[in-house]
Amino acid sequence: MSKKKKTIDELLEEAVVEEEEQPHELPNNWMWVKLGTVVKFINGDRGKNYPSKNDFIESGVPFINAGHLENGEINKLKMNYISQEKYDSLRSGKVMNDDVLYCLRGTLGKTGVVKEIEKGAIASSLVILRPYMGINNSYLFFYLTSPLGISMIKNHDNGSAQPNLSVNNVKKYVFPLPPLNEQKRIAEKVEHLLNKIEDVEQLIKEAKGNFEFRRASTLDKAFRGELTKKWRHKKDKIDNENELFYQSEEAPYPLPHSWKWVTLEEVCEKITDGTHHSPKSYPSGDYKYITAKNIKEKGILLDNVTYVSKEVHEEIYNRCDVKQGDVLYIKDGATTGVATVNHLSEEFSLLSSVGLLRPKKEVLLPEYLMFCLNSSTTKRRMLGMMSGNAIRRLTLKKIK
Repeated sequence: MSKKKKTIDELLEEAVVEEEEQPHELPNNWMWVKLGTVVKFINGDRGKNYPSKNDFIESGVPFINAGHLENGEINKLKMNYISQEKYDSLRSGKVMNDDVLYCLRGTLGKTGVVKEIEKGAIASSLVILRPYMGINNSYLFFYLTSPLGISMIKNHDNGSAQPNLSVNNVKKYVFPLPPLNEQKRIAEKVEHLLNKIEDVEQLIKEAKGNFEFRRASTLDKAFRGELTKKWRHKKDKIDNENELFYQSEEAPYPLPHSWKWVTLEEVCEKITDGTHHSPKSYPSGDYKYITAKNIKEKGILLDNVTYVSKEVHEEIYNRCDVKQGDVLYIKDGATTGVATVNHLSEEFSLLSSVGLLRPKKEVLLPEYLMFCLNSSTTKRRMLGMMSGNAIRRLTLKKIK
């Protein structure tokens, strides 16, 4: 007996989303519908003919899994292939050009559009979303990858330790449906704007790379005397050709005649580090507890600072009495070599991963020392002196 066809009213009743379930208002000629009423869902074959790794061959019919979906496209360089015979034996999950693929297990909601693949098949972790007439596939793709589409995942995920979505739940996604021509205009506009964003991102990356290079170059010149060369010649009335340079066998590179190489111990009145045992710290308390994670080149980051009690602080401060204007220097772990000037006027406790260098005011500016330590040339030399197995560190002796 043939299945009775549903009336238009019955189909509309299934499609339309109740007002209380609608995320927001839409333009007058749009409507909220359930995704399953405007898109055909096609599962991958889960039967006995489902391809295994033993069925993969060097070339043939593409067999697409979630790992092949990258940035909304199918990465053909990673593609697995099955034979024509294996493909013919599959009962479902056969893709066509312009199909939208959607991940149900693993990276939920990972999405890609099939392009330039005449025939292929999907793994069971994916589902094919094939729009009916009246739905633009690019518009559908952008919907699934939008904040609204991603929020649907949270609403319909099974919530288990192994996250997955069922096709029936994805069919319940609420979908904003405009007229077809407007869908095309939206998809074209989104694509245009996203391409512009990608161009800007590339420019930012290039600018950042250029910034890092120029920064390193500027700091390197600063500590070779090149940045102040004109000032020095004007002050000392020296011709470029007549400037003398100080050099010795131990010196890394020559310096202007009025400069000299010194050890940090000679120009600092104190070099020490914080406590060598990790005290209990708390979200609030009497005194801030500063560790390597708080030390940045631009200053001390206090967003995630913790606190210690007054008794613990007094014990630490007796060893390491940090003062305003001291240079703090990371000497342990992955971020070793970062220096900053302490601009906090209050007392705080310091962990041993951070060193304290207190310049002699009559010969050394804290900011000059900070920039010197942060320069690529000095950092490279200092990191070359690190030792240790489980935790790499600079000892106070080597810093001095």
